[in-house]
Amino acid sequence: MRNLTTGQSDIIRLIVLGVLVILEGLAMVSTVLNIVFLPFGVVYPNIASAAILILPVLVGLVAQRFEVAIVLTVLPLFVLAVVYTVAFAPVWNIDLFQLGVLAGRVAGAIFLLGTLGYFGWLLRRIFLRGSTSKMGA
Repeated sequence: MRNLTTGQSDIIRLIVLGVLVILEGLAMVSTVLNIVFLPFGVVYPNIASAAILILPVLVGLVAQRFEVAIVLTVLPLFVLAVVYTVAFAPVWNIDLFQLGVLAGRVAGAIFLLGTLGYFGWLLRRIFLRGSTSKMGA
């Protein structure tokens, strides 16, 4: 069994990881629903679009395990898809055939986000070779 004690640096890392995932989710909601959260004027869409590409890499950099990096980068899009399906899609339109079409529409984005998270984790492995970012640990 693993040691359940965590150090101060692990707590800070986990808080930073959580904040990055929340920011990624807000950037996705902002982009998908055309909502402006911050008053940056005409450059806000550019900032939000860049954040969707940069934040998954940062999540991968902060995560120690590659599974965590991939899951946490895909999680905001998955939650957004579930909320959309539950809140906005009429029940009579959802059947087994429609679920396949809806999943096909987001499959590319899910693959892109997971790959960006994995890329961030690989960058961590390259630049922090002596750290504890082992594949199974």
